[in-house]
Amino acid sequence: MKYIGFVLGCLAYSLIAADAPVAPVAASKAEFVYPDFTQCYEKNRQSIVYFGKTRAVAVNEKQAVAYLKEKPNEAFVRHDYLSNLYLFESPKPLIPVKLKPTVDLKLGEWLESLTDNSLLVVNASKVGKTPDELFEFAGKGEINSIVGGLCCDMYGLGIGEGAFIASEVLEKFIAGKSASFKELGARFSEDNEGITVDFIDPTFKDSKLNVGDKIQSLNGIRVKTLADLNDVIKSLKEAPKWNAQIQRGTLSLEVSLLASKPIAKKSVPKKVPLPQAKQESFFQAKGFAFDKNLNIINVSKGSFADQSGLKAGDRLMQIDTTPIETVLQADAYMAKAFSGEHHLLFDRSDFQFFVTIKR
Repeated sequence: MKYIGFVLGCLAYSLIAADAPVAPVAASKAEFVYPDFTQCYEKNRQSIVYFGKTRAVAVNEKQAVAYLKEKPNEAFVRHDYLSNLYLFESPKPLIPVKLKPTVDLKLGEWLESLTDNSLLVVNASKVGKTPDELFEFAGKGEINSIVGGLCCDMYGLGIGEGAFIASEVLEKFIAGKSASFKELGARFSEDNEGITVDFIDPTFKDSKLNVGDKIQSLNGIRVKTLADLNDVIKSLKEAPKWNAQIQRGTLSLEVSLLASKPIAKKSVPKKVPLPQAKQESFFQAKGFAFDKNLNIINVSKGSFADQSGLKAGDRLMQIDTTPIETVLQADAYMAKAFSGEHHLLFDRSDFQFFVTIKR
């Protein structure tokens, strides 16, 4: 009986103990771990290249893009004054980074801002409503850095102060499908439907253009491409005002544009006859000649130069990868050059382009 009582007592104690509160066990405090962008850094640092002292990001096997507030000393292919973007061409093959649309970017998403010798892990703090707006992240970052996500693709080009230019803007600039004109205070994009205003210079006073306007003609001259627009603007620089035919939504309008004129260059190159040379130079044989500042002073009708679209006033900047400073240097380079194709970089009112010439 005593044994049975002992057993019953133990059972009762167990039941009472089961209902008693159990002292909580302190949980170990979780430690926050930043996402690991090491693989992205090792992969994308190869896409950082330099042109002189200018750091740039390779966007294809031949070209790299950079953000600069001042004109670089190195030769460049293209420049946009509103976005401060410059496009450079490399004589050597590049390892490009893959661009990723910002439509996939989410607010608060973890991002990397990297160069060839730095890596910053940040959060997306502002996502633009359109790609034409600047995107921001928490942290300063470096100018001309690759800003990307965990997939290692590039959302945009870092411009310092925690901001970056969207990949969509970069793609249009690289392809030559967007260009800004100081005379009109706007940036234009080109597509199959023509030319559209996609950004207005905030410092341009009394602009009559709106974002989304489609430019059909300027002073009665039809424009379908950015090259057309560039040529028309150049030919009309002395006009006090321009009349533009535009499509604004469903409306077809004619607006008067007062050109914002930069400081005019009063000195007009004089057509001075070249001294008779004992032997025709390589460039003369191709139908053009230079003044002492490497500006083309005449183009022979029907010549190679004429067929290539060269015009009087175009300035020679570079042959292949060699910057050219004098006519004598240009003649000497071509005299010693190997047989085959050579690439001449010209400047036409801050619009740079290449002409391929055979030796």
